[in-house]
Amino acid sequence: IDPPIKDHLFFTVTDCTKLHTVSGRRRPEPEPEGSPMPIMPRTLGLLALLASAPLAAQASEPTANNVSADFTIYVGGALFVEGDFSAQILDDDYALRTNMKTAGIAERFYPAQYKLLSEGLMHEEHVEPQRFVSDTKAKKNARVLRLTYDGERMPLLSAIPPYDKDELEEVKPALTRNTQDPVSAFLIPVSDTANPCARTLPIFDGRRRYNLTLAYQEKKTLKLEGSQKPVDAIVCTIRYEAIAPPAKKRRFTNMLKRNDAIKIWLAPFGNGRVYMPVRFELPTPIGSAVMMLKNLEEKQIALSTDKDSTRFALSEQ
Repeated sequence: IDPPIKDHLFFTVTDCTKLHTVSGRRRPEPEPEGSPMPIMPRTLGLLALLASAPLAAQASEPTANNVSADFTIYVGGALFVEGDFSAQILDDDYALRTNMKTAGIAERFYPAQYKLLSEGLMHEEHVEPQRFVSDTKAKKNARVLRLTYDGERMPLLSAIPPYDKDELEEVKPALTRNTQDPVSAFLIPVSDTANPCARTLPIFDGRRRYNLTLAYQEKKTLKLEGSQKPVDAIVCTIRYEAIAPPAKKRRFTNMLKRNDAIKIWLAPFGNGRVYMPVRFELPTPIGSAVMMLKNLEEKQIALSTDKDSTRFALSEQ
């Protein structure tokens, strides 16, 4: 995929609609608070962020790890999203790809399809994105968004159609330096037995700058559909903090600010080198949102003579 999933998908939960690019496109009028449909794109935004988080495992020359899985997201007990993703992890870089679409009642009222791609470098305690692409095709909304990163770790944004200038004006360039895209944020490398929850993830999704602060809660064992062995996971709570633009005072946004509002299950892969989400729970005004992986599969592939051609083979699928 080269196109990316649209801005609307990424953390629309905050209802923040001001940033800085150029467009002649008018922003949509806010939907009435009493309607359940405004909640849907906002909820899908956060769901997409977490559901897009990569599966990863340690790779050693001359092979790379390919990991894939399907996932579902239920909200209030009803199916809302179906998707799949693939990850290719080498010793020093990664490529991640996710496809998802609304399903069930969500598809009836808000048909949408999303594609995401993130590529970058692996470090001992963090990842360094080099390219992020999202492509969204949704009811009354469509956008291709790209982020590339210069040598000073500054993300360069392009969007088709472009944003209105006033949509981006509150996100100053200095706030976006050394940030991660929403997909790579949950590929979490660790050294030795370090706690994967002990970190704050600085994220810029092309429209919004926010922090996600993880904190350790407990250990749990999960049984994933399609997997024979149970998965030992570390449960982290996530606190959302809007940096720019400021979060509006809405019921959903206030939920996210609670220290225990979001819970994510992180499982170790590659002999504990990296952690990735296998489940998350998120309260919403229309019921709890739950994402679960299924049909998790991991395999090793031989590297080609040209390492880059192997790395980017995933993104071309």
